[in-house]
Amino acid sequence: MRILIVDDSEAYRFFLRDMLERFAPLPGARTILEAGDGETALAILAQELAWTGQFSRCGVDLVIMDLIMPGMGGIKTLARIKADPAFRDIPVIMITVSDDEECLERAFAAGALDYVKKQGRMAEMAARVEAALRLKRETDERKARERELRAEKEFTAAILEHSGDGIAVAAPSGEFVFCSPGMERIFGYSAGAFATLDEFARVVFPETTLAQDVRDNFPGGVLAGHVWHAIYPCLDKNRLHRFCQIHFSSMPGGNLVLNIQDVTFLEKQKRELLKKQSRHQQDLDAAAEIQQSLLPRRVSANRTFRFAWEFRPCETIGGDIFNVFPLGPDHVGLYMLDVSGHGVASSLVALSVYNFMHYQRSTLIDRMAGGIAVAPPKDVLTRLDWEFPYIKFSRFFTIAYLVLNVRTGLLTYANAGHPSPVLLFPDGRLETLDDRGTIIGLEGFAPFEETTRTLAPGEKVFLYSDGLVDFQNEAGDYFGEGRFFDIVRPAADRPVTETVAAVGRGLDIFGGDARPRDDISLLGLEYLGPDA
Repeated sequence: MRILIVDDSEAYRFFLRDMLERFAPLPGARTILEAGDGETALAILAQELAWTGQFSRCGVDLVIMDLIMPGMGGIKTLARIKADPAFRDIPVIMITVSDDEECLERAFAAGALDYVKKQGRMAEMAARVEAALRLKRETDERKARERELRAEKEFTAAILEHSGDGIAVAAPSGEFVFCSPGMERIFGYSAGAFATLDEFARVVFPETTLAQDVRDNFPGGVLAGHVWHAIYPCLDKNRLHRFCQIHFSSMPGGNLVLNIQDVTFLEKQKRELLKKQSRHQQDLDAAAEIQQSLLPRRVSANRTFRFAWEFRPCETIGGDIFNVFPLGPDHVGLYMLDVSGHGVASSLVALSVYNFMHYQRSTLIDRMAGGIAVAPPKDVLTRLDWEFPYIKFSRFFTIAYLVLNVRTGLLTYANAGHPSPVLLFPDGRLETLDDRGTIIGLEGFAPFEETTRTLAPGEKVFLYSDGLVDFQNEAGDYFGEGRFFDIVRPAADRPVTETVAAVGRGLDIFGGDARPRDDISLLGLEYLGPDA
């Protein structure tokens, strides 16, 4: 609250200030302004004036002013205040030393709200001030609502005038009681061309069941708050075919509102887009078949090892890919990679890496005179890091690459940012093969490390993508490493095919109807021994 005290007596101004600041019944914080004469009071009011949107508002909420002052007296100052539209709503309480009826009549005629006597009681003064401030708040709120209503009315009128949509209101009898200019812009008919909804439907929508749909959706009359919408083919005044979306809503009292949009262009685009999407989906399905064909046979075995896998792309095609392949008579290679992102772009990068690993065998093996030397996994990752820079493909990928000597069980592996492979012993113990390096695509940012260990017959190694452990069910819970490990431990002494199948069942039970947000890949290899 901001209160302006106008009195030529400094002592009385001090008295009023002290009373207003201390008296308990007055609500809220108070800011007291002072003026010793009418001219100063008007100047303060002008300084307190602020523009808000298209109207001005004075920050002063109440003026308490002496009736008789030297210079511009209280009544003249009051008249000046009430004559200014920016100030006229400010309540003014006049202070007088007498009950001179003529002066009081002049004050009230000039616009005073109330008066108090200088020698009056504090409680009376506070009560009158509180009443004046309450009136000011109510006046401000009422005028604010009036401004909002005017603005809404003008805004609504402008929308109806310039909107491309058509708006019509039909009474419960079916007669139109309102049609906006947009109706003519859409259909070419004037706003008053149709008297009833049935006539409008028969002429403009001859090939539809619009009128019957209205009766079906509003049986027994219109219920307030009921909403329904549909798209209909229609004919304009020139008998050209168009499409309109009509949004029906009911008003209290039974009137039916039709909000009509011309969606001819959008509907034609939609139909064309559906055709393109169908062709695109066919292409994606074909690409998915190709990607699936690149994966190794789901279950495979020979005398020394066997493997199995599970692959669930989050989209039709994914950015994960893996493989198991021979590297001469004594070695087998296996890898799993995960390209950043999803969809077509990631799958194309994955396919490029697959082709590189499949056809650039000189990177993986070195055919020397009299034998075959297997390239160290760390050298393979280094070559990939230079062949697939992020600056060229706008994608990076992680990869774990392992080489198993099937005669000795020696496993050599290197990792470029991929989840650590997991070693499962027949007794159920688990060990993660750590030493994760940097991702592929940084062009030699850091060297890759290489580690070896020897597998015993019956031991299994699993490669998986982060999509497996990050898979969420509908409750938002993660599948997690713990759940993965709890599933594979009981099947540690079973063939790897059964272990992988158990993980697949676990994913189904955990996920329910949830769709994966990332590709889920799992590859398991079981070492059988050199003479299995």
